[in-house]
Amino acid sequence: MVNEILTPMNHREIEYNAKKLSGCSIPDSFACDSALLEWLDETGKRVFDADLVMDYGTDCLRLYLLFEKTPRENDAPYYDSWQEGALEGIYKFLGRYRRMILAADEWNRRGNYNWETLSAAGIDEMNQTLDDTVAKIKKCISRGNTMPNRHNIVSAMMELLNVYQKGLKIGAIITSLHNHAIESAVPCGGIASKDDVEQEERRNPDVTELCRSFVMLMMPYAPNLSKILWIAIQ
Repeated sequence: MVNEILTPMNHREIEYNAKKLSGCSIPDSFACDSALLEWLDETGKRVFDADLVMDYGTDCLRLYLLFEKTPRENDAPYYDSWQEGALEGIYKFLGRYRRMILAADEWNRRGNYNWETLSAAGIDEMNQTLDDTVAKIKKCISRGNTMPNRHNIVSAMMELLNVYQKGLKIGAIITSLHNHAIESAVPCGGIASKDDVEQEERRNPDVTELCRSFVMLMMPYAPNLSKILWIAIQ
């Protein structure tokens, strides 16, 4: 798990693995609003170029088409109509999403999210922000498929990710996991202690639910990556 967290995201591998998991069990709540499905079907239809998919993956392009002005097939020149800076920004956002979910789940499995490191107030703040984000997204969808509404949906998820990263202390956790990975590369004994094994049984259910809720929120917009993450944190 640690290597998966620290290794840079490769969209082609993610989409390939997601296809292998196509028959996996996912909750009914992954099904999104019919209005949103129509948005995602009509927005950017027939503009996914094979080279762009290889570079960024369909999840990244899908989010980009909601966040930015949609390129069209007859745009001239076609590639200049895609904003490279915005594409890179979406790609990095998906990378942060992936690392946040995997790092929080790994830390939780080790029993490190206790009342001393994660207060009830911190959990309440993340849950409140999650509820506010869901309400904002539903409001945007109800207002119709316009550029401002699509942009605001992606912006809301980015803001929620920032709150999660701060509340779950993801930066410090990844640093700790990275240092541990370096130390374990030259193992001294190499056998997990009894305490390490017992820690995996002391997961904080609030953190588990927060991670699952975030993945479910992201599922309609980044289905390939979200499916992989959903399986990983079960």
